[in-house]
Amino acid sequence: MVQPGDFSALVALRAKEGELTALGELHRADQLRLVQPLLQFDADGTPTKQLDDVETAVRILHNLGRVAMLDATDVAEHSGYGAAGALGGLTDRLTHQADLFQPIAFIPVVRSDLAATRIAPLGRLCRELGAGGALRIRRPTPDAGRLGRLLEMLRVDPEDLDLIVDLEYLPELTSDAIAHAQRVLGTSASFGGFRSTSLLAGSVPPALSQTEVWEAPRVEEAAWDTLVRAGAQGLRFGDYGAVHPGSGPAFPPRHVTLRYTCWDHWLYSRERIPKPDAETGETHSEPPRNRTFRAVCRHVVESEGFAGAEFSWGDRAIREAAEGRGHGLGSTSKPVAFATSHHLAHLASRAA
Repeated sequence: MVQPGDFSALVALRAKEGELTALGELHRADQLRLVQPLLQFDADGTPTKQLDDVETAVRILHNLGRVAMLDATDVAEHSGYGAAGALGGLTDRLTHQADLFQPIAFIPVVRSDLAATRIAPLGRLCRELGAGGALRIRRPTPDAGRLGRLLEMLRVDPEDLDLIVDLEYLPELTSDAIAHAQRVLGTSASFGGFRSTSLLAGSVPPALSQTEVWEAPRVEEAAWDTLVRAGAQGLRFGDYGAVHPGSGPAFPPRHVTLRYTCWDHWLYSRERIPKPDAETGETHSEPPRNRTFRAVCRHVVESEGFAGAEFSWGDRAIREAAEGRGHGLGSTSKPVAFATSHHLAHLASRAA
């Protein structure tokens, strides 16, 4: 079992079908030896299904030797999770009779913008589960007084907390973003050594306007590198997987998009879904979305950035789709699943 705080890269993933499918396809413990997943409950998710899905993911990670971080801030006020909230309900599920000889813990995430009344219960959960917690700092930047009060309410020693400096969406590298991160790092340092300290950011935009294939810089990498070069010792890298950091309303997709992680850039492959055959009078062996997804995968496979079919489950699935094989390609979650699987392998390789 990898000990909490023992990781080199952090990845924040929404508890949605694509991301969870990628986690479900992890079969080797060494893929997670250096990567710490942080699962975020999604405000648009159905409580019962989301609890089922997150429980499954936590068990998968546990069996692979990794304790999951869980952030339920976005559903903290949702009555559908019961009086104990999402994390309380999940704790009950993970500690039933069958697990008494192998208790399954997780790391509760406490966000700095969380209501004060929610902080103490999360602190108790951190202590009861025995895996410590994670403190996720977002804007507005808490000063030393606010951070001190937050730690007092938590009643968890900094050495049992993973500090996460969360810049959220970072479309470009700015001096303001770097200064903000440095302020948080400086303020937190006065409270002693945290178990780990990570920079979390994501540069995938909420919407793309181009089609075919193009590249874009991985700004999150540049931000981390800038801080490390400026003296931020021991700072771990963190990102939001292969999706935009924020959540928003879902619209019927008119395009198929694959966001593929490369060492210093994103490779975006995007094509518009043609009209159904019934409208065009044409006849094809597959529905328009499936055909479009295959074309998108071919673009990636034919690019210089493709890591090869053996790199991950997702890369193998991309190759199969590009070559006319594979199934279920009409699912809107498949591009995210394939991209997230590749991304997890990329982070493991990056950290190594």
